[in-house]
Amino acid sequence: MANPQTDVVSRAGRKFAFQAYRGLEGLERLAPEWAVLLKTIPDPRFNQFPEWYRAYLSTLVSDDSGVWFVAAYRGGNLAAICPLQFQDYRVGLFRPRILGTIEDGQMQLSDFVFAATSENQALLYELTQWLRAEHFAPWDELRLRKVSEESSLFHAARARLPRATVELRHDGSAFFHTTSTYQQATQAVTAKFKSNLRRRNRIAEQSAALSHRTYRWGIELGEAFELFLEIEASGWKGASASAIRCQPALLSFYRTLLREFTARDACIISLLWHGDRPVAGQFGLQIGRTINILKVGFSEAHANFAPGVLLLERMIRQSCDDPGIDVLHLVNEPEWSRSFRPVSTGVWSFCAPNWTVRGILIHLCLLAKRTWEDRGAPPRTPDRGSTMSWQAESNQKYVK
Repeated sequence: MANPQTDVVSRAGRKFAFQAYRGLEGLERLAPEWAVLLKTIPDPRFNQFPEWYRAYLSTLVSDDSGVWFVAAYRGGNLAAICPLQFQDYRVGLFRPRILGTIEDGQMQLSDFVFAATSENQALLYELTQWLRAEHFAPWDELRLRKVSEESSLFHAARARLPRATVELRHDGSAFFHTTSTYQQATQAVTAKFKSNLRRRNRIAEQSAALSHRTYRWGIELGEAFELFLEIEASGWKGASASAIRCQPALLSFYRTLLREFTARDACIISLLWHGDRPVAGQFGLQIGRTINILKVGFSEAHANFAPGVLLLERMIRQSCDDPGIDVLHLVNEPEWSRSFRPVSTGVWSFCAPNWTVRGILIHLCLLAKRTWEDRGAPPRTPDRGSTMSWQAESNQKYVK
């Protein structure tokens, strides 16, 4: 692996000095300082832990030389870690050099690792300036995707974006506040959907009792994980070989997550039982007072009573009853969960050019391509609970 590239002295007027570490080896070199850094973040998220990236690099990446962890130091102390990846991106025969957040469907949302404080507001701006000035590696566009408005990275983006950055609304991220009662957590649910839930429960219990169990430790957790894999592979996923257990690398990723986060007592498997048969499951991580649901599965043979929906209903109730849980997070915004009317926050992409002729031309070409692809798309409306407004007439905005 290449030697780390270092900006030894912070330039005048800048708060940060940067050093880049490459691949899994670089992650392990940073790990001791990373652990200390996490203690400075009041409410760290699952994608700010080294275990998250270790699982990814050790299972889903065949060549980790394109993954970098750029460490930002302030006064000689580690202040932030910025996971970045050179992305394999093609436009026909054209292959622009895109540097950005890690692109993989299993990685969910993107974030950098730092406390969202005023002293870190300039991080993204200074990182981009360093990448442009230090010739870190040849790149044309910096593309940060799937950035939630709740994230540390969004905090820095909102404070100061690099010049010529384009903001793009990507999607939403849904969650439930569970500090009070189930009724308050689901107060926006329609009467029709509440009636439908009662009907689905009655249909299920006509043939067997429903029970909900969660598993967190020891042998029971491992056995519950195997049952979850079985449920997730039922129906079309198993038939099409797209289920977790049908893909060796993906299976290894989730097994590694299980092992890594169990060491933190953070892994949780939730199962819905119909009599003596598990019919729905969730794979999640509890970080602090938030449960993050990363993967779900249900038995298609029992689709008549929507077991996945009934499991989510029970998880919301359980989280509301648990004084140690403040948020039940769906991470993304799955269609099937929208009838519960969760709070939703925006998820964004930020694209900034490198200050080279090639970088500017490619940035403009990609902007034109995105504009063309967005033609005819329905106008977006602000999410309930969103902290950034959305202008329906345009989903792109230049920062000058």
